[in-house]
Amino acid sequence: MNFIEILRLLSLLTPIILTVGVGIGGYFYKYLDITHKSMTYYMLVMLIVDTASWIVGAYGNNHIVLLLYSLIEMILFTVFYFKYFFNASHKLIVILSFLAGSYIFYEIMIFSSIELTQFQSYAKVIDDFIIIILTLTFFHEKINIYKESKWNNFKINAILLVYFSVNLIFFLPYNFLINESSGLKHYFWIGIVIITVLFYSYLTHSIWKNGRTRKLLPSGSR
Repeated sequence: MNFIEILRLLSLLTPIILTVGVGIGGYFYKYLDITHKSMTYYMLVMLIVDTASWIVGAYGNNHIVLLLYSLIEMILFTVFYFKYFFNASHKLIVILSFLAGSYIFYEIMIFSSIELTQFQSYAKVIDDFIIIILTLTFFHEKINIYKESKWNNFKINAILLVYFSVNLIFFLPYNFLINESSGLKHYFWIGIVIITVLFYSYLTHSIWKNGRTRKLLPSGSR
């Protein structure tokens, strides 16, 4: 089995895990806390994007899906952090998120005029960077008011920080990943797929654990 076959096999795990995660989230939905309900929605959106990528890729260049994915993901996490995790307004983060979203939207608008060999998107890097900023801001805001009951949010935030930091590193040489011909790029793609599978697996397990635990609690203590 060569690298391309391994990559294709690993890529199939992504929609499978996302489907399982969404299914578990749907089953336990009424028992989940707001964080894990949001995780379920996120995984549903990612499943839709992943499916769209396969469909578009069957007919041509699916790199436009990466741009849309980056914009949607950044918006989802920004809204999530400001609605559920942050207490302060963090106006600078709002401005950075707006500028980042504007740039990604610009890349989407000019996509059709760029040759594939010249395609160098920074959308995913910017998306990852904004989410990293959100996670670090959360740590900075909460570290002095830490409560044991909120440890789960700290753990989830740490996972997000690690995942999107590694993801940012992998996506920096994006033009190299799509144009390099020696086969070295397959190592990068396999690395991206592996960390993505691990990330979605963690979210799925976290949703299952939260739903199962809260289902067993008396209704008044959830």
